[in-house]
Amino acid sequence: MRATAVVLLVLLTEVLIGTATGVQRAVLSIEMSREVGAALALLPIISFGAAKSASDYLAAVLSLRKGRRRSLLLGVSAYLAGALSIILLPPPHNFLLGNILVGAGEGFVYATAAIILRDVLGLERSALSFSYIESACYIGYAAGAFLGGYTLSLLGPGAPLRLILAASALAFAASLAVPEVRGGSEYERPERWSSEEFSLAQLLRNPSCSSSLLAAHVAKAADSIVWGVVPLMVVARGWGAYYAGLAQSFLLVMWALMMPFWSHYSDRAGRKFVSTLGLLAAAAMLIALPETRGPSDLLLTAMVLGVGYAMYYPVLPTPFSDLAPPGKRELAIGLYRAVRDAGYSTGAALGSLLLQAFSARFDGALINTGILLATAATVFSVVFRETRPTWPFLDLVTEHVSIIRDVLRLQREVIRCFFEERHAEMLEYSRRVKELERRADAVKREIIWRMWSGVFPTSSREEFERLVEEIDKVAGAMLESGEKLLWVKQSPGMDNLYRLLIEMLRETELLAEKLAENLRLLSLSPLYAVKATSEIDAGERRVDELRAEFVRELRALLSEGRVDLLSALSLMSVADLVELTSDDFQDTADLIRIIAYKHAAIPLERRRAAAVGA
Repeated sequence: MRATAVVLLVLLTEVLIGTATGVQRAVLSIEMSREVGAALALLPIISFGAAKSASDYLAAVLSLRKGRRRSLLLGVSAYLAGALSIILLPPPHNFLLGNILVGAGEGFVYATAAIILRDVLGLERSALSFSYIESACYIGYAAGAFLGGYTLSLLGPGAPLRLILAASALAFAASLAVPEVRGGSEYERPERWSSEEFSLAQLLRNPSCSSSLLAAHVAKAADSIVWGVVPLMVVARGWGAYYAGLAQSFLLVMWALMMPFWSHYSDRAGRKFVSTLGLLAAAAMLIALPETRGPSDLLLTAMVLGVGYAMYYPVLPTPFSDLAPPGKRELAIGLYRAVRDAGYSTGAALGSLLLQAFSARFDGALINTGILLATAATVFSVVFRETRPTWPFLDLVTEHVSIIRDVLRLQREVIRCFFEERHAEMLEYSRRVKELERRADAVKREIIWRMWSGVFPTSSREEFERLVEEIDKVAGAMLESGEKLLWVKQSPGMDNLYRLLIEMLRETELLAEKLAENLRLLSLSPLYAVKATSEIDAGERRVDELRAEFVRELRALLSEGRVDLLSALSLMSVADLVELTSDDFQDTADLIRIIAYKHAAIPLERRRAAAVGA
C-alpha cells in the first residue's frame, strides 16, 4: 500500500510539472517570435535543454548520496523559482532566464522520479517504470499545451503564465508528501555487487548503449524542433494559437497513453524492434507535417507522431538499466538522460539555423529534421544489440533444469538408502529417477521442436540446443551412478565416503538451482546472467575439492584392505559421475556467458580491468 501511495504522489508531481512545461510548448515560440522574430524564437529552449541536461546527471548523484526525497524537493523548488521568474520578468527575458531554472528543476524532478519508480517496480519491469514516469510527464504536457493555446487565444499573453505558476506551486505541495524510497529485488541490492568494479565509460563504449544515446539525442533534438516550429507554422498558416496548442496536445496525449503499452511489449519481446520502428515512424511524420492542408490533417499527423514517440522514448534508456550494476544504475541513467536532454539545446540551435535557411516557409526545417531522425534510426538498427533477449522456449528450458534438480535430489536418497542398507527403498528411488529422466527427455524434445520450428537465428538455436544437451547428460549420469552402487560391497569404515558423496550431490543440486536462476536472469539482464555464472564456477570448484577428499579417503581404505578393489573402482566411478555432472553445469554456464556476451554484457574481468584503468 505504501509503495502505491509513493507511486501516485510521484506521478502527481510529474503531471503538475509537466502541465507547467506543456503550457510553454504551445505559447513559447509564438510569444518569443513577437519579441525577437521567428529565427530566434527557439533560444529559450537552448537554455532549458542545457540546464535540464546538467541537472539530469546531478540528480542521479544527489539521489545516490543524499536520498531521493531531497533531490525531488530541490527540483520542484528550482522549478517554482523559474515559474516566478517567467511571470515577473519582462519579455523576452522572462522566458530566456526563467527557463534556466525551469529546465534545471524539471531535470531534477524527472530524473529523481524515474529512479524512485525503478526502485519500486524493479528491473524486471524497467521499461514499464520508465513509461509510467514519462507518461505522467507527457499527460501533463498535453494538458498544459491545450490550456496554454486555449488561454492565449481567449485571454491573452498573461493567462498562460499564471497557469505555469499555479501548476508548479501545486507540484511543490505534492512533493512535500513523498517519503524517502529505497527498493529493488534481493539480487539488485548493491551489496551483492560490492566486489565488482565498473566504469561508466564502459557503457559509452558498449554498442547498444552508444547507439541508444545517439538515437535519443537526435530524437530529443527533433522534438525540440517540433516544440518550437510547429506552433509557428500553425500560426503562419492562419489556423491560430488554439490549434497550435491542440496539435501539441494531441501529439502529447498519444505519446503519454501509448508508452505503457509499448514499454510492456519491450519488457517481454525485446528492445530493438519497437525502438527502431518508433524512430522511423516519427521521422516519416515529421516529413509529412508540411504536407498537412488543414487543422484535421495536422491533428491526425500529430497523433501518429505521438505514437512513434511512445514506441522508442521509454525503451531507449533501458540498455543502461539492463547493463549497469545496481550501485551504478542511477548514475548510468542520469548519464543517459543528460545526453538525451542535451538534444533540446542541439535541436533548438539546429532549428534556428534551419529557420534562417528556410525563412519563407517552415517546411524545410521539419523535412530536414525528419531525414536526420531517419538516419539516426538506421544507424541504431544496425549497431544496437538486443539487451533484453527473449525466447518462447526459455520457460521450458527452466522446467528441464528443474526436473534435473529433482533427479539429483532423488539420487541423494538412492545413496542414503544404499549406505543405510535399505535396498528395497533404494530400488524404488532409482525407479523414480528413471521416470524423471523420461520426463526430461520429453521436455528436451519439445524444446528442440520449438527451436527449429520457429523463426530464430541459427546461432541462438545451436547454443540453446547445446545447453539443453549438457543439462540432459545429468540424468543419465545419475542413473549410471545408481547402477555402479550395485557392484559395491559394503564394509565398516565407509561413513566418511557416504558423507562426502552426499555433500557432493547436495552441492551439485545447488548448482542446478543456480542454473535455473541464471536462466531467469538471462532474460532479465545479460549483466546479471554473467554475474550469476561466476557463482556456478565457485560451486563446481567446491565439488572438485570434495571429490579430491573422497579419492584420498578411498585410497586410504583400499591400502588398509578395508574395501575390495571392485568396490573401490565402483565407488570411484560414482564420485566421477557426480563430478562430471558439476562439469556439465559449468559448461552450461559457459554457454550462458556466450549468449549474454552476444547481448552486450561485459565480461567480469574486462569490467575490473577497465575500472582499474579508469
